Amino acid sequence: GHVANDVEVEQVVDDDRSVVTSYVQLRGSVPAYWTQETSATQPKPPIKLARRDPSHAAGRRHFQDLFARYGTPIMAL
Repeated sequence: GHVANDVEVEQVVDDDRSVVTSYVQLRGSVPAYWTQETSATQPKPPIKLARRDPSHAAGRRHFQDLFARYGTPIMAL
């Protein structure tokens, strides 16, 4: 559930009427596990499909952590 790249930026705006608003943007990577085997004799290795997504549990933990820290809404692009 932890990512290698995680940057949080918060913008706080205070207008002349003493109204304060805040916007938080979190940029970073989504945890994903991947491998690629290369060979000099086989430049295009075959694609191997796994029956179970190894990134699912890490992704679930990542988004659960985001919901716990920030609430909703969360937009992922």
